[in-house]
Amino acid sequence: MDQLQIKDLEIFAYHGLFPSEKELGQKFVISASLSYDMTKAATELDLTASVHYGELCQQWTTWFQESTEDLIETVAYKLVERTFETYPLVQEIELELKKPWAPVHLPLDTCSVTIRRRKQRAFIALGSNMGDKQANLEQAIDKLQARGIHILKESSVLTTEPWGGVDQDSFANQVIEVETWLPASVLLETLLAIESELGRVREVHWGPRLIDLDLLFVEDQVIYTDDLILPHPYITERLFVLEPLAEIAPHFIHPILKQPIRYLVDQLEQGNA
Repeated sequence: MDQLQIKDLEIFAYHGLFPSEKELGQKFVISASLSYDMTKAATELDLTASVHYGELCQQWTTWFQESTEDLIETVAYKLVERTFETYPLVQEIELELKKPWAPVHLPLDTCSVTIRRRKQRAFIALGSNMGDKQANLEQAIDKLQARGIHILKESSVLTTEPWGGVDQDSFANQVIEVETWLPASVLLETLLAIESELGRVREVHWGPRLIDLDLLFVEDQVIYTDDLILPHPYITERLFVLEPLAEIAPHFIHPILKQPIRYLVDQLEQGNA
């Protein structure tokens, strides 16, 4: 993908763990690469399809100086976050933040941190069977958007019978496709935080829930850790997930089974017949 390169932008600011760093300040140096499609800007002279690097450098300077942080990792992360928020056309950012005057007291040219993030698409299943179910789904989506997660598609809301053998009310189920630069593990943490904010209490396994947010896919990533399994391990067993997923992404290929979602729906329906 096309890239805009900015190298060695110098900014004087007051970040650091030590009191002297916050009192006296020091020089920081930013280098970054922003990836986006430049075709429209280049061929049609469309400035809205471009990033004004002069304005961006001024914005970085303003953002950099408006607060004081202990860690340069925090500063770099916030710069990446604000840049994605301000320039939706940017698909990937690699940003290096150098601290040439770091208080190391040894021969040192500079120390730096580099953060690399790219936008990716993910699918999230939403469910609720307590209170105002429709409102619960809408609140969850609002909270995702408030965290900078862009909603690309929303399926219809389906009314489905509970799954898992626990006697309870029917569910309102939905699947959405989102775009986010958050890594899969952080996206999962975000979903759990939203569940908590909306009042979900985990008392009965597969039991009633005010809101349920399941991370189904993050592009074609396959992850197996104690905290996260991708793709979601129960996708192929749940019509209430597959049907709304097929509505918005029938041709998405399951990265392990190598089959499109529409085919997985057919398989499960035939098996239940």
